[in-house]
Amino acid sequence: MKSFDELHDRLSSKTRIRSLFKAATVQDLEKILARLNELYTEKLQSREQEDLERQRKKDDITSIQKKMSDLGLTLSDLDVLSDTTISSKRRRTSKKHIFQYENAKGDTISWEGSSTGRLPKEFQEYLEKHQKKRAECIVE
Repeated sequence: MKSFDELHDRLSSKTRIRSLFKAATVQDLEKILARLNELYTEKLQSREQEDLERQRKKDDITSIQKKMSDLGLTLSDLDVLSDTTISSKRRRTSKKHIFQYENAKGDTISWEGSSTGRLPKEFQEYLEKHQKKRAECIVE
């Protein structure tokens, strides 16, 4: 937005515009004006489209509100429905594996965990020292 602010600052004064275009020919100014007019037209059409969409949504909302009032429903009635859908969502569970590794003392340690997430510090050190991947330590 910085460039727009700079441009706006330059074009906000007739004197600044004159100094900016003092070397421009009439044909150059006509080209620039034509492009600006095209851009202006595009912006107006875009705004009209947005206004039409906003009005359509407003009409739809009014229609829905009227239908709800005819049926004797309120927004709190809709909340009851959404609460039951939340509880029916399944939670993704990660599969657990048993990993075996050796600690610094040489003892074999078994650890149960998933194939993602944080590791015990000793297990992480073991993987780094032996340049192994976590999956290579899974016990079948």
